[in-house]
Amino acid sequence: VAKAETRKRVAAGSATEIVQSVRVANPSLWSLETPILYSLRPSVHAGGVETDSETTPFGIRTIRWDAARGFFLNDKPVKIKGTCNHQDFAGVGVALPDRLHEYKIEKLKAMGSNGYRCSHHPPAAELLDACDRLGMLVMDENRHLGDSEEIKGQVESMVRRDRNHPSIFIWSTCNEEGHQGTDLAKRQGKALYDLIYTLDGTRPVTS
Repeated sequence: VAKAETRKRVAAGSATEIVQSVRVANPSLWSLETPILYSLRPSVHAGGVETDSETTPFGIRTIRWDAARGFFLNDKPVKIKGTCNHQDFAGVGVALPDRLHEYKIEKLKAMGSNGYRCSHHPPAAELLDACDRLGMLVMDENRHLGDSEEIKGQVESMVRRDRNHPSIFIWSTCNEEGHQGTDLAKRQGKALYDLIYTLDGTRPVTS
């Protein structure tokens, strides 16, 4: 892909929002079999010298759901063969080295799985990186159902952090809440659905 670049001058101490649109004519698509990644690199320059930058990997792919035919990735039907996974690992606990995240995804793929449900909280960013690199679909899950500012803040952090991962194909607001099916849960669920769709309108939301 040819380099695309835009520049904007920002005065010291001020803030501005920069919007750039880039067309990729013939993208190599991210898929389960060929998880091709691109990278976005914004940078800040002062006096002709680069003072800050950040590189964000991302993938180009389409997802859609059909009521009769199920899930499609890049317009091809895919049967999701998923597993529900906790983050811990025998003998290590929950503070996993990065390599163990990758090892788990490799083993799941080897046994025929193509879907990873995060139970029951947002995963380590390194696990999502591994799913992006290795080609594994992900249901990214929030911990608690609620409409408090704290819980909405947690959901917003999850979506803002994770929405550039091509592996994520669906968001989950919660797991097995005791008040599911009540008017309270309906109100809280709607608050989280509305928040997620404001931050990312490209994926469906479930619980």
